[in-house]
Amino acid sequence: MKIFRAVVIVLTAVLVLASCSSMAQGAVGGALGALGGGGGGGGGGGAAVATAGASSASVDFQSGEVLVSDAATTMIGSNFYVARVLTPASPATKNQAEVVSVNNGTKEWVNFVVNSRKATKADLVVGANIFVCETWDKIDSDAYRKRNWDLRAVTSVSDLYKGRVEVGGESYVVEYLRVPTDPVR
Repeated sequence: MKIFRAVVIVLTAVLVLASCSSMAQGAVGGALGALGGGGGGGGGGGAAVATAGASSASVDFQSGEVLVSDAATTMIGSNFYVARVLTPASPATKNQAEVVSVNNGTKEWVNFVVNSRKATKADLVVGANIFVCETWDKIDSDAYRKRNWDLRAVTSVSDLYKGRVEVGGESYVVEYLRVPTDPVR
């Protein structure tokens, strides 16, 4: 009962101090996930801003995981998610690949399958295409693999010395960015 009261007090304080609904949603989701032993994670929309001091040494995709999109025409600006390929694209499948989502286990046929790797400072030049996901101050490996990703262009590297770059007009931590290793179409 004392733990429950403490959690209620902490959650109330977080909600009162939160300056936007997405921040409160993420804090509450993370706290509830921690209580239930699950991943929590708050997913919310909005600008993605994280601190440069966050550690991501163990945050990465697992072997065989790729970014995929069912967008019809172009990869730039499209929404991607992490998946595993079940059936590779081929002329017999109309150049679509069958994948299973890491987030929810659903199967889908997609138009774009993109291998990627974590970005380095050397990858980050204005105009370079980079995958970004919505992040908070820190992101755990599970959330890193289950969030949605967007492919956007780097728009400023003026804060690169701080471990941050501007991608699509929003500031992101370098260590959470990914670089497509397949051609962008």
